[in-house]
Amino acid sequence: MSLSLGIGFALAAALTTASSHALLKSGADQAAVRAMCGGIWAAAAAIPVAFIGWPTAAMLPWLAGAVALHTIYSIILTRSYTLNDFSVAFPIARGTAPLITAGGSALALGEIPTLGAFGGVVAISSGILSLSLGGRIGTAGLAAALSAGLFTAAYTIVDAGGMRASDGVLPFLCWFFFATGITLLIQFRLMAGPSALRRLRTEARAGLATGALSIISFGATLVALRYAPVMLVSALRETCILVSILISWLWMRERLTRHSLTAACLIAVGTVILLLSPFSTNA
Repeated sequence: MSLSLGIGFALAAALTTASSHALLKSGADQAAVRAMCGGIWAAAAAIPVAFIGWPTAAMLPWLAGAVALHTIYSIILTRSYTLNDFSVAFPIARGTAPLITAGGSALALGEIPTLGAFGGVVAISSGILSLSLGGRIGTAGLAAALSAGLFTAAYTIVDAGGMRASDGVLPFLCWFFFATGITLLIQFRLMAGPSALRRLRTEARAGLATGALSIISFGATLVALRYAPVMLVSALRETCILVSILISWLWMRERLTRHSLTAACLIAVGTVILLLSPFSTNA
């Protein structure tokens, strides 16, 4: 039952992750949009954390690691989206994450996938990564996109540790949004200087929409990580690329090709293989 719950939340995250990233990319000042997300996160979690109480000793190291990784990731991701087309940067950042997560979760959490499950993950990642082939990307853009994938894998593993160390779903979930949100605002203020408030006001609408949607996508991911193996959640979440294909075509007017449709089919096949395979030798 708990595994099915985790899969359900991972699929819910997949449906919303691409949309939140597209909103971030569409903002004229993406750093300000990301900071506005932090403000929405902190405001939404402020009242719950007052009732939940302070983080426990078991949860605190995971929370500190999650906040640090997500903050660094947000800087790298924003940089990646300013250097590359969405249709190139997003597949590289998201396609590398499940493969790195596979090795990291095996080492850190002892989750060893079966051959069938790993094959499904490879198919999903291959389909996602193939979407970037032929796209325009420079050395700096490629480095930023790959770094975003690395940090995605790292924070996914740490988030899973925090959710599992939490006494119930809400403590880590709420403290994550509150602490990370405050940190993102502080980081933006330090980098933007006196212009920070003006830039936040300019991107208020995009920031509110992105922040609200990212609460749903990140929240669903965190709940999924409590109940399902990390690599399973990571791979299913990255099927959000199927949504991003539609967003790139319908909203951003980027070209939809036979190559894109072929990649989408490979991702779909990988998803079916993953869902039908026994996942972990320790599950």
